[in-house]
Amino acid sequence: MDTDSFDQIYENLLPLVYRFVRLRVPTHDVEDVTAEILTKVWCALPGFKGNASLKSWALRIAYHQIADYYRMNRGKGLPVISLSHDLMNSPVAEDQSELLTTLLSISETLAKMSEPQVAVIQLRLIEGFSAAEVSQTLGITQQAVDSLLYRAKKSFCKHYRMDHAGGKR
Repeated sequence: MDTDSFDQIYENLLPLVYRFVRLRVPTHDVEDVTAEILTKVWCALPGFKGNASLKSWALRIAYHQIADYYRMNRGKGLPVISLSHDLMNSPVAEDQSELLTTLLSISETLAKMSEPQVAVIQLRLIEGFSAAEVSQTLGITQQAVDSLLYRAKKSFCKHYRMDHAGGKR
């Protein structure tokens, strides 16, 4: 594989990895965990065989690094991850208040879902990865990705309706 410079790899992967980490790690550790992941990606790059896209391969590393983060911090009382606090404290123009309300609702709903469900929604629906790429990233079959996405959508709708639509099913 023709390896790019660290700067090229960093610029290509940083936004994706940062978003992935941001939904899973407390705010005060997001930058450190992201940096650790990008360092691991760079160090592991000579072993990258190209069987998957670079992005899905990097997110597979990220997925494992985040699991390591929680194993190392077990028992330290880490908070549930929610974007609500950050969104509520960010400067927003008045004409964007409806967007902010929607983002807060989505953030609160995602915080109630399982990690695999959040991962499949983020990768398939937000990042636009194919089922094959998500399969490689999460280490599950494509059929399992499709099934997980179906269950994640149902779970999202159920939680969202219960919290934001008067509890109607």
